[in-house]
Amino acid sequence: MWHVTRIKTIIQNLLLISLIVTTNFTSAQPFEKKTDFVPESTTTIAAEMLSDYIQIPSESGNEKEAGQFLIDKCLQKGLNIQTISDSSGSLNFAASIYPLDLKKPNIIFLNHIDAVQAKNVSDWTYPPYQGKITDNKVWGRGSFDNKGLAITQLSAIEKFIQQARNYDLPYNITLLCVSDEETGGLNGSAIVAKRFNESFTPAVVIGEGGSGVENIKFFPSHKTFFGISVAEKGFLWLKLSCRINTDGHASVVGNDYAIKRLVTGLYKLSNKRQPIRMSAETHKMFKSIGENFGGLKGFAIKHINWYVFRPFLRHQVKENPELESILCNKITISNLKENNTSTNQNAQEAIAMLDCRYLPESSPDEIVATVKKRLNDSIIHISIVRKGPLQYSTTPEFFFDELKNAIKRTFKSAEVSPVMFPASNDNSYYRAAGCPVYGLNPMIVSSGQIKAIHNANEYIDLDDIENGINVFTNFLQSVQKSYTPTDSVSTIIQQ
Repeated sequence: MWHVTRIKTIIQNLLLISLIVTTNFTSAQPFEKKTDFVPESTTTIAAEMLSDYIQIPSESGNEKEAGQFLIDKCLQKGLNIQTISDSSGSLNFAASIYPLDLKKPNIIFLNHIDAVQAKNVSDWTYPPYQGKITDNKVWGRGSFDNKGLAITQLSAIEKFIQQARNYDLPYNITLLCVSDEETGGLNGSAIVAKRFNESFTPAVVIGEGGSGVENIKFFPSHKTFFGISVAEKGFLWLKLSCRINTDGHASVVGNDYAIKRLVTGLYKLSNKRQPIRMSAETHKMFKSIGENFGGLKGFAIKHINWYVFRPFLRHQVKENPELESILCNKITISNLKENNTSTNQNAQEAIAMLDCRYLPESSPDEIVATVKKRLNDSIIHISIVRKGPLQYSTTPEFFFDELKNAIKRTFKSAEVSPVMFPASNDNSYYRAAGCPVYGLNPMIVSSGQIKAIHNANEYIDLDDIENGINVFTNFLQSVQKSYTPTDSVSTIIQQ
């Protein structure tokens, strides 16, 4: 029988497996690098290109200039460009080593051009659009999310351009750059996905998602953990509005007024946690990690959903938002709308925004029903602002194994497992088309990088760029050699 304290220690550390890690590992140090395909100068060239890219602000709805920058770089390298949509603000395009109309099986690297706003500029050590290169880092808005990944992908793809001219490679390789990911993808991947199979002949899509962490307490000190995401949470944005016509002067208003009514409802909504749900994807993750770990601890990780572990699991979910994010639906009060009234003027309407992230087996209807039940107030109106695509899962197959092997060639002591990404991104649009899709930022991330996403002082390490290029280059070299006509077959599970 397990000793209680040992079980608790194991479960406490499982929160790190979500890959949204905040405190329990030190700053990443680069592993031994495989440099057969990546000369040392490539990192400098890639970092300078990223710096230039960062200097072009590209908030959602204003991506065209930055997208054109990428098109120019791809043309200079000899890639074939196909524009998918081009509006006044946004731009979606593909850059391939072979023209898409050749209909070769296609390995597609997905990234998004847009970035969130750089608010509170005074909080930044370096201006957010300077693209400063210092301290072995590239600083600026979008450096990690998602411009750094785009430059890493492009730097790996360009190594095969000359080969494609000299030989008939079995796979096309495409850089797919889209707009509007940060606000739901309606002007980006939703457009691209409409004729995705006919236009792209996809074999696999590799987008943003899981990454690597090191110095996990319950892993041996020399081990690194990598997650490749095979599913993501769905997203739903809700607006709550409450209107009560009352006296205008705050000193004489009664006991029931709009802001008080809404705040009371929000308290009821936020004061009760969502139940734990072990999704199929998360169960696969725990099982894979347990098998990699082995022994008694591995046994406990594999069977984390057993009833005997549930009290400890519930406690850790309560204490750690990272673990909660992969085991529970999440409803966050993200914004209270301003009414622009003076302090002594009572607002007739109060508004709040909810950011809801739901597990693959849940649905937007279920989230709305939960919110309505917890508010329990017919005066508070619930409306859907935006919702993401249906959630699908990819069953790991040939391309997963090749990504795993490529990671292990660059990071010699890495353990690699499928994971469910606790946020939302564009990957689901392409899973819905029946294509295998994997999320991978092929680098070890630090707590500082995670905290800076959508925040001040966003950065990416130069080592991240080099290691990422290595991983994708090794992956592409291996799959080109391992081609068989059935490689693109995958099992896609609709949730």
